[in-house]
Amino acid sequence: MRITGVVAEYNPFHAGHEYQLKMAKRLSGCDCIAVVMSGNYVQRGEPAIIDKFKRAEAAIYGGADIVIELPMPFSCQNAEMFALAAIKELSKLHINSISFGCENDDVKLLEKIACVQLTSEFNNCIKKEIKKGLSYPSAMSCALKSVLDDEAEAVYSPNNVLAVEYIKSAMKLNLNLQYYPVKRMGMAHNDPEVKGTFHSATAIRNSLLDGYFNNLKITEKSMQLIKEFYMEHKKFNTLNNYTDYLYYKILSCDDLDGIYEIKEGLNNKIMSRSYKHESVDELIMSIKSKRYTYSKLRRCLLNILLDIRKVDIINIMSTNSDYVKVLAFNNTGRNAIKYAKNHETKVINRYSDYKRYNITPEKLRVFNITCKSSNIYYLPLKNRKMNSEYTENAVYIND
Repeated sequence: MRITGVVAEYNPFHAGHEYQLKMAKRLSGCDCIAVVMSGNYVQRGEPAIIDKFKRAEAAIYGGADIVIELPMPFSCQNAEMFALAAIKELSKLHINSISFGCENDDVKLLEKIACVQLTSEFNNCIKKEIKKGLSYPSAMSCALKSVLDDEAEAVYSPNNVLAVEYIKSAMKLNLNLQYYPVKRMGMAHNDPEVKGTFHSATAIRNSLLDGYFNNLKITEKSMQLIKEFYMEHKKFNTLNNYTDYLYYKILSCDDLDGIYEIKEGLNNKIMSRSYKHESVDELIMSIKSKRYTYSKLRRCLLNILLDIRKVDIINIMSTNSDYVKVLAFNNTGRNAIKYAKNHETKVINRYSDYKRYNITPEKLRVFNITCKSSNIYYLPLKNRKMNSEYTENAVYIND
């Protein structure tokens, strides 16, 4: 079975995502599109605007055949960790290729940049730039320029950064994959304006949060599920919904420096700025600096909110799991599930499946973090869902 993997967040699923999935299938000629998707929290360091099952269902109607979950806590960490965990999950489905959206679809150049970034010379160059006071993204840009000159421009956009990380991850895992980049159409990755052929997810989220549902480039099914979520929970989710909860966590935590990505000095900065701002965004802007970028701070604060600790990351990264958690699938996806099972991958569609495989999920740090973070996800919403990891099953679409 030829399976093409796609890494996604679908926050929310929109017309640009549908286009990418169609192009991935056309370019690769695969039998099945398998998506690994962030769960209830996304890589930019915030809760997804609607829950993972609705986003996964929208993806199946939009061209995916199976959607599996990118485990917590990797879905809300830096690009390198996010990409490595995502490719590792897709590899359990025995994919033959990966497809990704990017601004530069020159595969050879993307592979060249990935190879450069895996060298010790490149990593030493980054360390030198950081010592000069540059942020990590700026240090990486300077390091690439020193090695590749003008070719380094190819990775300056967020989508290209992730594209290179996916290729790097495949190389690290010794996977022999084909790569099928799909050139981005329409608005830029974080463009806040609602215009053009396709709207960015940022623009769509901003419109939805402002109460505007019309004329957005969203698939019909995705819009239906977005409205269902809003009707059920009376609001969309955003990190600003957690301002008071976050302040409580900051003030009640005795060892902020034990939280993942909180380094010496940042813990004191965060503590000193608590209580002084009306929203999480305002708090972040008061701390933001060359050393601490906006995205990094969002992830740090989310780690505090979800109590994701350095020991958790060490434990999870040193533990190999041989199962995947399915969020949604269709009949082609069902064949992919059978294919994975025949190749000794355990497939979890519902909580009872753990028992069938003699797995005690409560002994797994990944499961416990996911369960707790899912409960926290619904905390500021109406009609809260508690312990959804026990009660919600993968969505099956009979097509």
